[in-house]
Amino acid sequence: MNTETIDTGPVLEGALNVAEFYRDATVLVTGGTGFIGKVLVEKLLRCFEVKKIFLLIRRKANVSATDRLQQMLEGPIFDTIRSTAPDAKERFAKVVAVDAAFDREDIVDDVDKTKLCNEVQIVFHVMASIRFNEVLDEAIAINVTSAQRLYALASSMAELRSIVHVSTFYANCDRPYIEERIYDDVPYGGLEHIQLFFKSLSVEEKERMTRVVLGNMPNSYVFSKKCAEAMVGREFGHLPIGIFRPPIVISSYREPEPGWVDCFHGATGLCVPVVLGKTMWYYGKPEVKPFMSPVDHTVSGMLAAACDIYRRQCTILPVEKPVPVYNFTFEKNRFAYGDMVELVCSGLPNVLDRWLSRIKCRISPWKIFPQMLLWLMTLQARIADEILAWFGKRGSNVKIVSAITTLSNAVEYFRCHMWTMDNSNVKRMLSLLSRDDAKRLDFDGEQIDWRDYHKSYAKGIAMELMRKNDRRNKQLNVLEFYRDAVVLVTGGTGFLGKVLVEKLLRSMAVKKVVLLVREKRGTSVPERLRQLISDPIFDKIRESEVHPSKVFAKLDAVETDFTTDEFVKEPYKTDLLNETQIVFHVMATVRFDMSFQTVLDTNVTSAVRLYTFLRQARLLKAIVHVSTFYSNCDRAHIEECVYDDIRYGGWDHIRRILEPLTEAEKAKLMPSIIAPLPNNYTFSKKCAEVMIQKRFSDLPIGIFRPPIVTPGYREPMPGWVDSLQSVTALCIPILKQRLLWYYGDPAACPALAPVDYCIAGLITAACDVSHRQEEKRVLESFDRQGAEPPVYNFYFDKQFISWQQFIGLVGASLPTYSGRLFRNVRMRITRCRILSLITFWWMYLLAYIADFFLTIVKKPKWKEAHYD
Repeated sequence: MNTETIDTGPVLEGALNVAEFYRDATVLVTGGTGFIGKVLVEKLLRCFEVKKIFLLIRRKANVSATDRLQQMLEGPIFDTIRSTAPDAKERFAKVVAVDAAFDREDIVDDVDKTKLCNEVQIVFHVMASIRFNEVLDEAIAINVTSAQRLYALASSMAELRSIVHVSTFYANCDRPYIEERIYDDVPYGGLEHIQLFFKSLSVEEKERMTRVVLGNMPNSYVFSKKCAEAMVGREFGHLPIGIFRPPIVISSYREPEPGWVDCFHGATGLCVPVVLGKTMWYYGKPEVKPFMSPVDHTVSGMLAAACDIYRRQCTILPVEKPVPVYNFTFEKNRFAYGDMVELVCSGLPNVLDRWLSRIKCRISPWKIFPQMLLWLMTLQARIADEILAWFGKRGSNVKIVSAITTLSNAVEYFRCHMWTMDNSNVKRMLSLLSRDDAKRLDFDGEQIDWRDYHKSYAKGIAMELMRKNDRRNKQLNVLEFYRDAVVLVTGGTGFLGKVLVEKLLRSMAVKKVVLLVREKRGTSVPERLRQLISDPIFDKIRESEVHPSKVFAKLDAVETDFTTDEFVKEPYKTDLLNETQIVFHVMATVRFDMSFQTVLDTNVTSAVRLYTFLRQARLLKAIVHVSTFYSNCDRAHIEECVYDDIRYGGWDHIRRILEPLTEAEKAKLMPSIIAPLPNNYTFSKKCAEVMIQKRFSDLPIGIFRPPIVTPGYREPMPGWVDSLQSVTALCIPILKQRLLWYYGDPAACPALAPVDYCIAGLITAACDVSHRQEEKRVLESFDRQGAEPPVYNFYFDKQFISWQQFIGLVGASLPTYSGRLFRNVRMRITRCRILSLITFWWMYLLAYIADFFLTIVKKPKWKEAHYD
């Protein structure tokens, strides 16, 4: 490309007039909730008289754009405005959240599109995925396609003055010398060909091919940024657009406060061990001098660049009009990696820490020493976490070491290479600033006093570590979590569901409990709700509450039909999506003898429909999916994770195989498919867990695994039960004092839990799921993914009792002396299957004889008892 231009604009001081450029302007920002974006928004509000700031924000973990904006404005970065500006409230009101979805062609809806096209004058595209280990097509989708769609929208903006596309100086790091121009040399046929090629690949093939396509580029992030620059130059050169290339962006120098940082990417993350006083050596070349820029300098440069782009549009006569590029780097006043540790240590408050840290943290030109220290650090971290576990505390030492190691490996390339560059456009911008603008926008990197800068650097990292630690170690406030909350419950008329609803109404100050209820055997939903409220389980509320009717008024039932995709009709659908905050999916069929299709429809398909529906719930905080501890009972040791080891190609493949089969063929085939699991129920629960991990892990969802649920211990009343299933049903012969021996291992210890204990755990789990979303954000700041979804094995390995002991304890409560005396003779667990069969045959024989005599005397038969 011919980049020759004739700049007819004045070179006089003050030619930019940045303050006037932003006066009464409407600014659009993407990535405004990120590290650079927050500082940009804060700077615009504090230093310029802008009219409005639109932030394009996507829904994240089902937190709406408006709520995410509110959370951002409540952060400490905006404390300076709150404390110094009398009109702080009016300034914050200028910031408007716009719900955006960059995975769609139209990133905003029609109403917002019209508003943006009519009002926006200046655009900052800051949003990006900065994960270095992203698969290439995903990195391109976020860093290239999103920009493409934004600039297509910007093409329709009537008053558009300037667009700043934020790239990175390292977008062309395969070159030793980087000029201020676009390098349109994307390999393998260009961007479109790469995207087309990756469409047909599997996940494993994508991962392998990513490394091949990257070539000399160190990671998918910088490669995707290179592709984005080429796309801008090729498709949007007609717009008033410029490319701003910041280097490694680090904590602030002076604004909004010295040392401010809120994430640990890049160089800042590698300095965490220095602040924590840990030993960590990194491989690299100590003599390499990186390009670094404080975040406040970077933002000031961006603001000036937007004004300079507009000036160029008005004053440059092009031979072939180029897209201006700004290498925001400064050759002078750089320090080497070898000096960085000393500079960071200079900000530590303790003299001994300053001296020791220079030994503990180093850049080593030999790989063996960092590797040996890493092994030692990992060992120490594991030991420390084990000791904390003994005392019932959660350790995070291994996580921290692992996170820092991952980050170190990701940026190793940049510690081993050095570049030269041209920054003429940036220097020209500096020369065009007026004195007032130069004070307002201080971004001359050659004037930074790095020793003065690092006085606050370590303190800023320590402050952010404290903030993250406070959020991570914050105790669960369950009562506050449920206060005025709207809770949605499925399966609320079942055994677990009734106790859950009763507990929520009696003990939690909820605003509303909505039950999804189906019509059953001709009984309408309102009638089923009345039957539920009249159940003895709610007597405690009727006895303890002054106005029980007000409590029951919080309970609402919505008719549902999970056999269809649209299982909730209007107007209830909209109400649920607008109000629901906490969800308990308790509904399930627990019968082991039902057809496989029926079990799968209830336990898997219904869950898929519910969670797909909940994607649109704007206030959603937590979902608890109730599974079972025995969903992976083919394993001797069950961890709190999802086991994606369904055989025969996985559940989706099995479902396609089963679709054309008859019920008889399915019944014949299923034992082989579900093996080694014992029945359709446990297999369906395993399938549901895998489905959640694969399709809904982006939601705030957790999997709760109760064991065998027994009658209540204390709540709502001791011994309460309303269904004769599982262990409860097996105890009936004891109470009836019948002779019946069960086949099994009498020494085996079952996992049991009273229903009120399970419900208490279930209620707490929802609060923890919401809390873990904050932990996830902490991990993301280290460029790490959190475990998804959290799994809760509601199982306790102390105070075990065997099956035989359990039977003995049940029989000990019999009212008659003879019943208690002969309980261990009448009821046993035996390893001899033939003895068990004999007792069953004897039960059948007595039942038939009894029915025969009842028939003779013309009385109704007793129901035959089946204990299969």
